Amino acid sequence: MNRYVERLARMVPPPPRSSAPPNWPAVERSLGFALPGDYKDLVDRYGPGRFDDFLAVLVPGHPVPRLDLVHGVAEATETLRAYASSGEALPAPVDGLTAVALTDNGDTVYWVREPGDAPDRWRIAVNGARDFDEWHLFDGCLAHFLVAVLNRESGVPAFPDDFPYPGVAPIFTPYGY
Repeated sequence: MNRYVERLARMVPPPPRSSAPPNWPAVERSLGFALPGDYKDLVDRYGPGRFDDFLAVLVPGHPVPRLDLVHGVAEATETLRAYASSGEALPAPVDGLTAVALTDNGDTVYWVREPGDAPDRWRIAVNGARDFDEWHLFDGCLAHFLVAVLNRESGVPAFPDDFPYPGVAPIFTPYGY
């Protein structure tokens, strides 16, 4: 288990799992690339849901297409292509950015897939729904990003000031479907 997933689980208790974890080899085949170990540990541990009723990690097989990893990646790639074709500066080439989480405000959290053959070394980039040309980069994996943001150790300019909820322990709410 990834150390940041363990730290996150101490901060934000995961729910009991009601379904089997995804078939990771099949998911990776459908995407065409390997996924970071922390992400797989995170999804295996938490399943689908939202952190502080705001930030949802995309998971394979989610019945809501925009929250399904494979569909969400395809949808975000189309958006990135539109940004690039309009001259927007991206933190990496379109094929090097992969959506991994969304906020209720429409912000998107991406993996920066560099180096491509080492997913456990990928960084995080956040693009705000209101400021398309502004990117926040985080030098760490998704689980590290979640720990830093939920601990308020790292702020994301695109996120509202009241995320995570100030003065209370962060929560994870599973989706019931």
